[in-house]
Amino acid sequence: MKRFLKPRARTSGARAQKPDFEAVFRPRALLGYFYALAAALWILRVLAGGAVMLDHKMDGSMRTLTLGPGDLTFESFMSYAEDEWATPPDERENWYLSTDNDPHIFWEGEVFVETVRLEVEQLLPPGSVTLYYRTPGQTDYRETQKVFAWQDAGGAYVFDLGGRTVSGLRIDPDSVGGVPTRLVGVELNAPRPWFLAFVPDGGQWLLLLFGPVLAAAFAALLRQIIRNDD
Repeated sequence: MKRFLKPRARTSGARAQKPDFEAVFRPRALLGYFYALAAALWILRVLAGGAVMLDHKMDGSMRTLTLGPGDLTFESFMSYAEDEWATPPDERENWYLSTDNDPHIFWEGEVFVETVRLEVEQLLPPGSVTLYYRTPGQTDYRETQKVFAWQDAGGAYVFDLGGRTVSGLRIDPDSVGGVPTRLVGVELNAPRPWFLAFVPDGGQWLLLLFGPVLAAAFAALLRQIIRNDD
Protein backbone atom coordinates (compact mmCIF):
# COMPACT_ATOMS: atom_id res chain seq x y z
CA MET A 1 0.00 0.00 0.00
CA LYS A 2 1.46 3.27 -1.02
CA ARG A 3 2.03 5.80 1.70
CA PHE A 4 1.11 9.28 0.70
CA LEU A 5 3.16 12.00 2.32
CA LYS A 6 1.83 15.44 2.86
CA PRO A 7 3.68 17.79 0.49
CA ARG A 8 6.01 20.20 2.34
CA ALA A 9 5.18 23.82 1.95
CA ARG A 10 7.74 25.73 -0.10
CA THR A 11 9.35 28.82 1.27
CA SER A 12 10.03 31.77 -0.92
CA GLY A 13 13.64 32.69 -1.52
CA ALA A 14 13.27 36.03 0.25
CA ARG A 15 11.73 34.39 3.30
CA ALA A 16 14.37 31.69 3.40
CA GLN A 17 17.12 34.29 3.51
CA LYS A 18 15.48 36.34 6.25
CA PRO A 19 17.00 34.44 9.21
CA ASP A 20 20.49 34.90 7.74
CA PHE A 21 19.85 38.60 7.26
CA GLU A 22 18.58 38.96 10.83
CA ALA A 23 21.69 37.18 12.12
CA VAL A 24 23.80 40.06 10.85
CA PHE A 25 22.16 42.35 13.41
CA ARG A 26 22.53 40.10 16.43
CA PRO A 27 24.41 41.90 19.25
CA ARG A 28 27.36 39.50 19.25
CA ALA A 29 27.76 39.76 15.46
CA LEU A 30 27.58 43.57 15.55
CA LEU A 31 30.24 43.70 18.25
CA GLY A 32 32.51 41.49 16.15
CA TYR A 33 32.07 43.65 13.05
CA PHE A 34 32.76 46.93 14.84
CA TYR A 35 35.75 45.59 16.80
CA ALA A 36 37.24 44.29 13.55
CA LEU A 37 36.61 47.67 11.93
CA ALA A 38 38.23 49.49 14.87
CA ALA A 39 41.30 47.23 14.68
CA ALA A 40 41.62 47.77 10.93
CA LEU A 41 41.29 51.56 11.28
CA TRP A 42 43.89 51.58 14.08
CA ILE A 43 46.41 49.68 11.95
CA LEU A 44 45.77 52.02 9.00
CA ARG A 45 46.28 55.03 11.29
CA VAL A 46 49.61 53.68 12.56
CA LEU A 47 50.82 52.89 9.04
CA ALA A 48 49.79 56.32 7.75
CA GLY A 49 51.50 58.00 10.70
CA GLY A 50 54.65 55.96 10.05
CA ALA A 51 54.68 57.08 6.42
CA VAL A 52 54.38 60.74 7.48
CA MET A 53 57.21 60.33 10.01
CA LEU A 54 59.45 58.72 7.40
CA ASP A 55 58.80 61.62 5.03
CA HIS A 56 59.75 64.16 7.73
CA LYS A 57 62.87 62.20 8.64
CA MET A 58 63.99 62.14 5.01
CA ASP A 59 63.58 65.91 4.55
CA GLY A 60 65.31 66.62 7.90
CA SER A 61 62.36 68.28 9.66
CA MET A 62 62.12 65.42 12.18
CA ARG A 63 65.20 64.76 14.27
CA THR A 64 66.12 63.61 17.74
CA LEU A 65 67.09 66.47 20.05
CA THR A 66 68.47 66.17 23.59
CA LEU A 67 68.00 69.40 25.54
CA GLY A 68 69.73 70.44 28.75
CA PRO A 69 69.15 73.41 31.07
CA GLY A 70 71.16 75.69 28.76
CA ASP A 71 68.70 75.03 25.91
CA LEU A 72 65.65 75.84 28.00
CA THR A 73 64.06 78.87 29.65
CA PHE A 74 62.56 78.64 33.15
CA GLU A 75 59.68 80.62 34.64
CA SER A 76 58.57 80.50 38.29
CA PHE A 77 61.62 78.42 39.14
CA MET A 78 64.48 79.20 41.50
CA SER A 79 67.85 77.70 40.64
CA TYR A 80 69.68 76.45 43.72
CA ALA A 81 72.98 77.12 41.94
CA GLU A 82 72.16 80.83 41.54
CA ASP A 83 70.92 81.45 45.09
CA GLU A 84 73.75 81.50 47.63
CA TRP A 85 71.28 81.23 50.52
CA ALA A 86 69.55 78.12 49.20
CA THR A 87 70.82 74.63 49.99
CA PRO A 88 70.19 72.04 47.27
CA PRO A 89 68.95 68.58 48.27
CA ASP A 90 72.32 67.05 47.31
CA GLU A 91 75.55 67.93 45.52
CA ARG A 92 74.34 67.07 42.03
CA GLU A 93 73.72 69.86 39.51
CA ASN A 94 70.53 71.24 37.98
CA TRP A 95 68.32 71.43 41.06
CA TYR A 96 65.38 73.84 40.85
CA LEU A 97 62.50 74.81 43.14
CA SER A 98 59.12 75.80 41.75
CA THR A 99 58.09 79.10 43.34
CA ASP A 100 54.36 78.91 42.59
CA ASN A 101 51.80 76.37 41.40
CA ASP A 102 52.22 77.21 37.71
CA PRO A 103 55.94 76.84 36.80
CA HIS A 104 57.00 76.59 33.16
CA ILE A 105 59.91 75.23 31.14
CA PHE A 106 60.10 76.72 27.63
CA TRP A 107 61.83 75.63 24.45
CA GLU A 108 61.79 77.57 21.19
CA GLY A 109 62.41 75.97 17.82
CA GLU A 110 60.66 74.53 14.80
CA VAL A 111 60.67 70.76 14.42
CA PHE A 112 58.31 67.88 13.65
CA VAL A 113 57.58 66.19 16.98
CA GLU A 114 56.20 62.74 17.67
CA THR A 115 57.04 62.49 21.39
CA VAL A 116 58.63 64.61 24.11
CA ARG A 117 60.35 62.83 27.00
CA LEU A 118 60.94 64.74 30.24
CA GLU A 119 63.36 63.12 32.69
CA VAL A 120 63.31 64.72 36.12
CA GLU A 121 63.77 63.79 39.75
CA GLN A 122 61.15 65.32 42.05
CA LEU A 123 61.21 65.10 45.84
CA LEU A 124 57.50 65.84 46.32
CA PRO A 125 54.37 64.70 44.44
CA PRO A 126 54.10 67.09 41.48
CA GLY A 127 50.37 66.94 40.82
CA SER A 128 49.61 67.09 37.10
CA VAL A 129 52.46 67.21 34.56
CA THR A 130 51.44 68.71 31.24
CA LEU A 131 52.83 70.06 27.98
CA TYR A 132 51.57 72.81 25.69
CA TYR A 133 52.74 73.32 22.12
CA ARG A 134 52.58 76.11 19.55
CA THR A 135 52.34 75.57 15.82
CA PRO A 136 54.08 77.83 13.27
CA GLY A 137 52.39 81.24 13.14
CA GLN A 138 51.04 81.09 16.70
CA THR A 139 52.27 83.43 19.41
CA ASP A 140 50.57 81.97 22.48
CA TYR A 141 49.86 78.61 24.10
CA ARG A 142 46.29 77.34 24.12
CA GLU A 143 44.28 74.93 26.25
CA THR A 144 43.23 73.11 23.08
CA GLN A 145 46.91 72.27 22.46
CA LYS A 146 47.58 70.58 25.77
CA VAL A 147 49.00 67.08 26.28
CA PHE A 148 49.04 65.08 29.51
CA ALA A 149 52.00 62.87 30.39
CA TRP A 150 52.31 59.16 31.00
CA GLN A 151 55.34 57.59 32.68
CA ASP A 152 57.55 55.04 30.97
CA ALA A 153 59.39 52.14 32.61
CA GLY A 154 62.24 54.47 33.65
CA GLY A 155 59.89 56.89 35.40
CA ALA A 156 60.28 59.65 32.79
CA TYR A 157 57.27 61.65 31.66
CA VAL A 158 56.34 61.06 28.02
CA PHE A 159 54.06 63.34 25.98
CA ASP A 160 52.67 61.92 22.75
CA LEU A 161 51.94 64.72 20.27
CA GLY A 162 50.88 62.33 17.53
CA GLY A 163 53.26 63.85 14.98
CA ARG A 164 53.02 67.58 14.28
CA THR A 165 55.26 70.53 13.46
CA VAL A 166 55.73 72.82 16.45
CA SER A 167 57.35 76.21 16.88
CA GLY A 168 57.60 76.08 20.66
CA LEU A 169 56.98 73.90 23.70
CA ARG A 170 55.97 74.69 27.27
CA ILE A 171 56.27 72.01 29.93
CA ASP A 172 54.53 72.43 33.30
CA PRO A 173 56.40 69.92 35.51
CA ASP A 174 54.21 70.41 38.58
CA SER A 175 50.98 72.08 39.62
CA VAL A 176 51.46 72.48 43.37
CA GLY A 177 54.56 74.66 43.84
CA GLY A 178 57.45 74.24 46.23
CA VAL A 179 58.63 71.03 44.55
CA PRO A 180 62.43 70.47 44.51
CA THR A 181 63.13 69.23 40.99
CA ARG A 182 66.33 68.01 39.40
CA LEU A 183 66.23 68.32 35.62
CA VAL A 184 68.01 65.45 33.91
CA GLY A 185 67.00 66.40 30.38
CA VAL A 186 64.31 66.77 27.74
CA GLU A 187 64.41 64.62 24.62
CA LEU A 188 62.42 65.24 21.45
CA ASN A 189 61.62 62.21 19.28
CA ALA A 190 63.46 59.75 21.50
CA PRO A 191 64.21 56.47 19.66
CA ARG A 192 61.88 53.63 20.59
CA PRO A 193 61.11 50.12 19.27
CA TRP A 194 58.96 50.24 16.13
CA PHE A 195 56.30 47.88 17.50
CA LEU A 196 55.40 50.34 20.28
CA ALA A 197 53.71 52.49 17.63
CA PHE A 198 50.97 49.83 17.49
CA VAL A 199 50.35 50.02 21.27
CA PRO A 200 47.60 52.54 22.12
CA ASP A 201 47.91 54.94 25.04
CA GLY A 202 45.31 55.29 27.79
CA GLY A 203 42.80 57.42 25.92
CA GLN A 204 43.19 55.41 22.73
CA TRP A 205 42.59 52.16 24.64
CA LEU A 206 39.32 53.56 25.97
CA LEU A 207 38.25 54.57 22.47
CA LEU A 208 39.15 51.19 20.96
CA LEU A 209 37.46 49.25 23.78
CA PHE A 210 34.23 51.21 24.16
CA GLY A 211 33.82 52.85 20.73
CA PRO A 212 32.75 49.59 19.02
CA VAL A 213 30.30 48.84 21.85
CA LEU A 214 28.58 52.21 21.39
CA ALA A 215 28.59 51.83 17.60
CA ALA A 216 27.08 48.33 17.84
CA ALA A 217 24.37 49.57 20.24
CA PHE A 218 23.54 52.45 17.89
CA ALA A 219 23.37 50.09 14.88
CA ALA A 220 21.06 47.71 16.76
CA LEU A 221 18.82 50.60 17.82
CA LEU A 222 18.70 51.95 14.26
CA ARG A 223 17.78 48.48 12.96
CA GLN A 224 14.97 48.22 15.52
CA ILE A 225 13.58 51.61 14.50
CA ILE A 226 13.60 50.61 10.83
CA ARG A 227 11.82 47.31 11.62
CA ASN A 228 9.14 49.11 13.61
CA ASP A 229 8.56 51.51 10.72
CA ASP A 230 8.11 48.55 8.36
